[in-house]
Amino acid sequence: MNTDDYYGSEREDIIALIPSDARRVLDVGCGFGLMGKALKQKNSAIEVVGFETEEKAAEIAKKNIDKVITGDVEGVKMPFADRYFDCLVYGEVLEHLKDPWRVLKEHAPYLKKGGCCIVSMPNISHYSIIEGLLKDKWDYKDAGILDSTHLRFFTINGIRKMLNDAGYIIDEEKRYIRASKVRKAIGKLLGRCAVHLLTEQYLIKGRLV
Repeated sequence: MNTDDYYGSEREDIIALIPSDARRVLDVGCGFGLMGKALKQKNSAIEVVGFETEEKAAEIAKKNIDKVITGDVEGVKMPFADRYFDCLVYGEVLEHLKDPWRVLKEHAPYLKKGGCCIVSMPNISHYSIIEGLLKDKWDYKDAGILDSTHLRFFTINGIRKMLNDAGYIIDEEKRYIRASKVRKAIGKLLGRCAVHLLTEQYLIKGRLV
């Protein structure tokens, strides 16, 4: 696995969903802090706090963002006042946790009312997974939907319910489709009932109510 790819993405797709008036952002699983660095380059007034389990990545992140908390997000209490943040970001993080449902609920009080939560997660309903199951295969890999470090797997309905249960109303959903032209054409013919089969990753924005 290339650690630069794993920890070093700027995630312009996530940045595009962060409200322009956000002043405090928590990036859970910040990696090298490159997303936060890019965000601060666009808005120097913004405060970006990162949470990172991997110590070496966290040390690099400290040079790029305002503050980094190093440790297991499931075991460290957040050292912030209630309603401190305007936006919480979980980019390819929740699927690595034992209890992502609990983490979302416990973090929600640190987000201001009306603030947003942005989640990026792989889709276990992707056709490649179903194709593998039909061949009696479930082979873990270094990266991707069956990343060997994933502990939880979600469909779009599972992601929606997890966010709803934590107090969020979903405002926006984006799908990342990687498939051959033939499969995309089949997807168009079958319509919305099959689009989830072609979706490799979801990017969802929720609003705290």
